[in-house]
Amino acid sequence: MSRQRTLVVVNPAAGSGRAAAGWARLREQAKACFTFDEVATAGPGDATRLAAEAESAGYTRLLSVGGDGTLHEIVNGCGSCEVAVGVLPLGTGNDFARSAGLRRPAAQLLPALAAGDVRRVDLGRVHDQYYLNIAGVGFDAEVARIANATAKRHGGALFYLITAVREAFRYEPAILKVALDAQEPPAPSRRLMVAIGNAAAYGGGMRICPRAELDDGLLDVMTVGDLRGGRILGILPLAFLGRHVGRPGVDYQQAKEVRIEGPAGVAVHADGELVGGLPATFTIDPGALRLWAPADAPTR
Repeated sequence: MSRQRTLVVVNPAAGSGRAAAGWARLREQAKACFTFDEVATAGPGDATRLAAEAESAGYTRLLSVGGDGTLHEIVNGCGSCEVAVGVLPLGTGNDFARSAGLRRPAAQLLPALAAGDVRRVDLGRVHDQYYLNIAGVGFDAEVARIANATAKRHGGALFYLITAVREAFRYEPAILKVALDAQEPPAPSRRLMVAIGNAAAYGGGMRICPRAELDDGLLDVMTVGDLRGGRILGILPLAFLGRHVGRPGVDYQQAKEVRIEGPAGVAVHADGELVGGLPATFTIDPGALRLWAPADAPTR
């Protein structure tokens, strides 16, 4: 077997500093598990640059120490390349780690990674941005915009939920046209949001696309109609359990391409990061990411 060269990319700001503190406790254990070089990000976008440089520098594996935001940046630096990406989930939401079967104590994850292997998982794509978890249009993108400045600073699903509850009484659903693959799209209608999932969850465990699988080559498309106020609040708790599917106003389908048209001011997010507005086309890149994972991590 060829010699593995590993780069550890640490985001000291992830999880309001928890990633830096956690890595400081785990560094010596990591050294006992595998040989690595280490670098810390200096600000937004830095992880993308470091990941893009990793392959040309001769690294074969990259370990992301942080949360979903850090991993999103890394994938946009080396998605579809030959560097295998692992994750030590020490951020706020850690939703990808949950979907990929990596949610275990970090002290147990390190030796499991050392003995692990590489498998292929899919990546979603919108506005020239890769995403691992969920992209969305409308209400959830607006919640993400606000939560980026508040919930991430305070941490966790609770503040994301508080933001969503507040916005439920403010957000005005837009008229959207949603087309899946080559199907004739239905007439444009007022919709609260459309979530397009590669994985199942976002927002710290909200299973908005509960049937999504990381390696099935499909996007899961969850559409919510013209719901407002209290009706949104009735759906939110169910979404954390993935039990909102099939409820009135909620539609769930799968596709390889999703095209959404509507007012240009309607926000679009990918993994909770704003990436632009409408119109937007969402696609799936099957097997685009080489995921470095424990041998016993579930594939579904």
